[in-house]
Amino acid sequence: MPSSSFSSASPVFNSIASILVNQFDVARDTIAPGAALSELGLDSLSLMEFVFAVEDAFHLRLPEDRLDPREAGITLGHLCEAIEAQIDCKLDSPMAAQA
Repeated sequence: MPSSSFSSASPVFNSIASILVNQFDVARDTIAPGAALSELGLDSLSLMEFVFAVEDAFHLRLPEDRLDPREAGITLGHLCEAIEAQIDCKLDSPMAAQA
């Protein structure tokens, strides 16, 4: 799924935007699906803290082979895609059916 298909109305995107605004003091007008993580003004430590905050908010872990936040060019749209893929995997797992 291309990141352009992600809109700022997506619930996943809105949750990520709230984390950036409330926990990392990122200006709301700089947050868009096409914005690269490297353009948000977060240093490398803050970037990792942001990813951990997102993982905690969605109760999942993003494997580095799916999304490495240190990689250049990763956008908020890519992050949304990775989160939705992990959510889909959790829903499709046998353990989810038992819950």
